[in-house]
Amino acid sequence: MNIINKLKSYAKAYKEPPYGIEVQGTSELLEEAASCIEESIEFVQKMRKRYIEGFSVDYEGDDADDDIKCHFCGYSVARNDDYDELKPKHCPQCGTKLIY
Repeated sequence: MNIINKLKSYAKAYKEPPYGIEVQGTSELLEEAASCIEESIEFVQKMRKRYIEGFSVDYEGDDADDDIKCHFCGYSVARNDDYDELKPKHCPQCGTKLIY
């Protein structure tokens, strides 16, 4: 049973008479819910960093023909001599936002 169903089940049991008494497993359920929320926040922060804030690209060298690669997946996104407006804002392979 997932955490949402557990919380709904708990709320239902809590509303039954006698009202307001502690339902067995309260502390365990609260710990599990807090852990789930913490994990979700960490996941959102990682997604925000990768897709909204972005990563600096990796330059292979200083020559005009050298590749510029995505930091996350290593995909060649452009070349050093490409015009800025032609360089993609996000990696076509993995979607990571690119910072040049």
